[in-house]
Amino acid sequence: MTTIYGQEIEVKVGSVIKPDNWRFTQRLEESTWPEAQFVLPTGYDFGITHLSVNVIVTGRTFQRREGEYWVRVQIEFVGDGEPSTLHGGWLLRN
Repeated sequence: MTTIYGQEIEVKVGSVIKPDNWRFTQRLEESTWPEAQFVLPTGYDFGITHLSVNVIVTGRTFQRREGEYWVRVQIEFVGDGEPSTLHGGWLLRN
């Protein structure tokens, strides 16, 4: 957990995430795979619909975006037999 301005920030199932360059936000879901903390829906009904991810809070301050407060995160898209990919994103203050 990370503390920002005295508020504990915890990434958990149900947290709202917006990866950089994605058009929409998604809520993290529970992962049953030990390599990944969470599953992130892609928002599509065809092709790849969910991605396994780990999320770490990297921001030190809140940023006002889209009328709400967000903090920067690092999203690790976990590779299955291939290298993982790191990506930036935003976490809605919980």
